[in-house]
Amino acid sequence: MPISVFTLAALLIALHVGRYVVMAGGAYLVFWKWKSNPVTKTRRLQHAAFTSEDLRREVLLSLLTAVLFGSFFAVVYGGQTPRPLVYSGLWGALEFCAWLLLVLVVHDTFFYWSHRLSHHRALFRHAHRVHHLSRNPSPFAALAFHPLDAFVQIIWAVPLGMLLPIPSSVWLAFAFVAMFINVLGHCGVELYPRSWATHPVLGWLNSASAHDQHHLKLERNFGLYFTFWDRVCGTAERVASVALEGATASGVVELLHRPEERAENAADDLDQHQRRDDHRHRDGEEAHRAQ
Repeated sequence: MPISVFTLAALLIALHVGRYVVMAGGAYLVFWKWKSNPVTKTRRLQHAAFTSEDLRREVLLSLLTAVLFGSFFAVVYGGQTPRPLVYSGLWGALEFCAWLLLVLVVHDTFFYWSHRLSHHRALFRHAHRVHHLSRNPSPFAALAFHPLDAFVQIIWAVPLGMLLPIPSSVWLAFAFVAMFINVLGHCGVELYPRSWATHPVLGWLNSASAHDQHHLKLERNFGLYFTFWDRVCGTAERVASVALEGATASGVVELLHRPEERAENAADDLDQHQRRDDHRHRDGEEAHRAQ
């Protein structure tokens, strides 16, 4: 039975707000309000504390993004009948996993290229810069986007949903998996074991260390779920390898030993990032006129 636009909007807004509040709020409580948490003490990525200004901005923008997500999908898919899996039992489980993997791969590909484009000097200051106001992101930064940036984050799902018969249950699972990984990347604590960095399969998963580096060095580590495109395109930051206590192996920098030094020495802050691009642009114009 088709669901009306208004009913679907209410359900989807509740879904997007709920998943954000539960996962981001839960991560914040576990890793940052629990003062004696041994994981946070040994595996935090930056020594600097979150500022109240950053937390307020992250929460407000993320809630706005959640409302925009729910409203947008309600308008696009309102009046449609939920799409079931074709198979049941074991084949149904395999069908479900195959669809979910496909959606994750497609989204990761779209995210990498759109994210990289959003860092172009002509675009960055107009939308994506808002997300990077958090140099030391908290779990609440997971959806802290400018409205235009938020729209870009979800537009990819429309043609994919129209072109392929992706079951509704897969989209629902994807919403929670995507939020979980997004919060994980912004939680400020590295949870992956050190051995994953060099594992032939698990080494392709993105990590909190990698995304934390992206917030400090803006031109590196654009991926969301996987490191494939960063590796292929040469934008992977080697120090973003999963680094836990005592990690000094080849290709792994002491990311968690001296996080305050890492933050202080990050030359690619927002203003320097923009000034560097402006200088490049002016140098290019001067070189063109000289010719």
